[in-house]
Amino acid sequence: MTCAPAAARASARVGWTLAAHFASSLSIGIAIGGMVPLIALTLEHRGIDPVLIGVNSAIGSLGVIAGAPLVPSMIRRFGAAEGMVLGLLLTAASVVGLAFTEDLGLWLVLRFLTGFGVATQWVVSETWMQAIVTERRRGLVMSVYVTSIAIGFAIGPVLLTFTGTEGVLPFAALAGTIAATALPMLPIRRWAPVLALGQRGSVARLLREAPTVAMAAIAVGLVDSAFFTFMPLYGLRIGLSHETAITLLTAVFAGNVILQVPLGWLADRVNRRALLVALGLGCCVGPAAAAWALTAGSVVAYPVLVLWGGAAFGIYTVAMTLLGERYRGGELAAANAAFVIAFELANLAGPPAAGWAMEAWVPHGLMVWMTAVALGFVAVAVVRGALRR
Repeated sequence: MTCAPAAARASARVGWTLAAHFASSLSIGIAIGGMVPLIALTLEHRGIDPVLIGVNSAIGSLGVIAGAPLVPSMIRRFGAAEGMVLGLLLTAASVVGLAFTEDLGLWLVLRFLTGFGVATQWVVSETWMQAIVTERRRGLVMSVYVTSIAIGFAIGPVLLTFTGTEGVLPFAALAGTIAATALPMLPIRRWAPVLALGQRGSVARLLREAPTVAMAAIAVGLVDSAFFTFMPLYGLRIGLSHETAITLLTAVFAGNVILQVPLGWLADRVNRRALLVALGLGCCVGPAAAAWALTAGSVVAYPVLVLWGGAAFGIYTVAMTLLGERYRGGELAAANAAFVIAFELANLAGPPAAGWAMEAWVPHGLMVWMTAVALGFVAVAVVRGALRR
């Protein structure tokens, strides 16, 4: 008789914990989604060279790369929820600092600190959810998490339409949103699982132990920033109007939002490695199909972009479920940190490589690049699967 109430209380704790993480991820998505265009617009208004604007953006990723390996140690020292709150407060304070200085060098330092702080939320949240979710619901839970962030990214720029992009107010609003991200963690901090381990996140170790998962993070990182940077430009190069070119990115983004939960549900019911390969194959076909449909003016162009976008970002979702399936206990924190580092390193390399491809194969170089990345990932996944058998 006593087992049923105890099980119900445990299930309720998990439910409230997951809801808190989803809310926190939505908030951080809103903040980052608004911060990226706000910083670019602010620096452009100040007459900063576009190259330096790009460097400023990259510095944020370097902050994540520097911060992620330290997260397991931070969890051990402060606790999961407390470490996450400290990182978010650092990020919020850094964003406020951006509003009160025009010194570019100081801006670079503050941008680095924003990324450093975000790393704790990113790694801790993913690790915490992975540690408490059951295997039969892992894919669904991680897909809802990814969808929460994607929705936040979409809302972030809309927030700027209310605050404007000048003065202190937009920075203060985004900093407040980041600080609010920490609030859902406070009621659940006593339920945090034991995650600490002495070792730091290592991409090299993840590549050795789980190459398919590591390559999934790298593949999505390579195409993620390339999508957002070059998809509208690709539309212009094939003769689309400026307005239509922008909607290409909207279609890809819609695929990310709409299809993650169905893919997560599917990941709990089929072989996850097979699903990962299937998504990779879809990404091999997607660029050519999109290029043909767009140049031919076919009505299937936007459905193809939606499916391609869903498959590309679905690789991240399914790879995270495999990460949680592969690692347990304290090792999960280090592995998750390595996963995040691999993604961010690839995010830094993706735009330059995609830009080179666009110049090398006009006008379809972007699609050539996207296809090459997908083929490389599928090759690793298939070879690894054969070796495992």
